[in-house]
Amino acid sequence: MTDRRLILALGRLERALARVEAGIETAPQPMTHDESEALFRLAERHRTLRETTESAIERIDRLLGMD
Repeated sequence: MTDRRLILALGRLERALARVEAGIETAPQPMTHDESEALFRLAERHRTLRETTESAIERIDRLLGMD
């Protein structure tokens, strides 16, 4: 590896390390109780919507004779 390529590679490594270090400093904090509760409610809504959608698709399949 030439000196120039080595210097460029080291520069890329240093920049990558700086991004990793910056990411650690800005890592998400643990969720508050309210955030945790909101996430739980959202997951429940998603589950309900998914079940409703799957049920509707099954009914459509039966109507079309694809069951």
